[in-house]
This record gives sequence, structure tokens and C-alpha cells, in this order.
Amino acid sequence: MTVQLTCPHCNFSREVPNKDIPPEARQAICPRCGQRFAFSVPETEGALPVFEPAPDDRGRETREDVHAFARTGAPWEKRDELGFWSGIFQTIKVVLFSPKALFNRLSYDAGFRDPLAFGLLTGSIGSMFGLFWQFIIAAVGVIGLGDIMGWHVSGPLSMGVIFIVVMAGMPFFVMAGMFIYAGIMHLLLLVVRGGQHGFEGTFRVIAYAQAAQIWGLIPFVGGWIGSVWQLIVQVIGLREIHGTSYLRIFLALLIPVILVIVVVLSILVPLLYLLFKKGAVSTWF
Repeated sequence: MTVQLTCPHCNFSREVPNKDIPPEARQAICPRCGQRFAFSVPETEGALPVFEPAPDDRGRETREDVHAFARTGAPWEKRDELGFWSGIFQTIKVVLFSPKALFNRLSYDAGFRDPLAFGLLTGSIGSMFGLFWQFIIAAVGVIGLGDIMGWHVSGPLSMGVIFIVVMAGMPFFVMAGMFIYAGIMHLLLLVVRGGQHGFEGTFRVIAYAQAAQIWGLIPFVGGWIGSVWQLIVQVIGLREIHGTSYLRIFLALLIPVILVIVVVLSILVPLLYLLFKKGAVSTWF
């Protein structure tokens, strides 16, 4: 049997199994607006629960609260019950094909260890395959190795040595990238007041979104598909786990773009003005 909990403040609704509601629970915490409200579970099956705003004298969170409508962990976090491989495959499947269903129920305060391990595993595998296909293209001479790596290759280093070094360092790059990107993303969310559930919640989304890199197993185009889908998963996940709006997330993503444009214009406009004063611009036309 499940109970349909509905926040009286923002009308956010979710079905919660009876087994996830402690017998002593008298309050729920809305994952979208963060407001608390009192409720009572009916004893008669099929009857509707009764809702009302939480009394002022019960404003503090207690153990008996139905925290965030009984959020749970990803299948990966239940691998002791499901099995190691089943936990991996089920989590990858839900990230790739129904991310909203995952992040709508994902705990935002269940720790860093499990999402870090999952993100490191899937992100490293996907990135390694994506890079492998690019090296294959370089090996047949379609593009140069420098085009892949973004720098000019010279000296005694061969393509094979560079490939091994990059592959060996991939887990480190993925792990560092998750923490750095999550930190920057959470800071941007705080600017637009969209990071209600803390850095840990943001990191858990970024880490589980690494599963999108598994598209890198598809030869040649998988890396591009994975990058695009990873961004989509992150947007969906951040909205659901922080209970914020898509508008705030898009604004957060646009902040770096706006800053780059402002910096470029602040350099370019005075430069063009000086060149125009010296008559250099007129000679170009």
C-alpha cells in the first residue's frame, strides 16, 4: 500500500510506500520547496491522508519526519541486495533512459562514497572508449593526434606511449573533473538560489550523470552522444534533487557564457577604439 503525499505549500506530490513511513512520523519535508507540513496516515485502506501546515512549535526536524518524501538511494547503493553487476546495470539503465525517475527519488545526503565510485567506474570506462576511437581515427591518418589532444606532438613520444599514459591517468582526470565541475556548478546554483540541498546533492547528480559516458562504447560518435546526454541528465537531476526550476539551472549554466562575453567585450571594445583612433581600422576596409 502507498500513501500519496502532497505538499500543501507548492502542491508537489509523490507516492510513498507505507513501509517507508515510520509509525511515529507526523511531518513531511517537501523536496521541492523545503517546507514542512503535518499529516496523518489513515488506518483504513484506500482513505486519503490528512494534510495541514506544520505547527510553529514543531519547526525543528526530528527523526520521525518523513524526510524529503522518503528519498532513497540509487540501485548502485543497494548492490548488497541486488548484486554488484545488477546494481551497476540498473543504475546505468535508469540514468540513460529515465533520469527523472532516478533523481526524483535520489537521496541528497547519503554520502559521497557510492556516487564517487560509480562515477569513477562508468566515467572512466566511457571516456577511455571515447578516446580509443579517436586514437583509431588518428592511427589511420584521418586526423592528426594533435587534433585529438589539443596540442602538438613532437619528440620521441610515440602514439602508443601517449595512449597508454592518457589511459592510465583517465581515472584521476575523471575524479578530479567530477569534484571541480560539481564545485563550480554548485557555486553557480547558489548564485541563482537553486542549490537548496547543498554541495553533496549537486555532486551526487554530477557523479551519477557520468553513466552517460557509457555511450562512448559506440564507435566514433558515442563520445559526442555521451557528452550531450550527460548535460541533459545533469539539468534534469539538478532540478529534481534541489527542487528548483529549469529556469534557474539554465541561468546558472549561462553565467560562465555571459562572463566570457563580458571579458571579451571589455578587451575587444577598447582595443578597437584605440585602433580606430590610430586609423588602423580604416585600412582594413
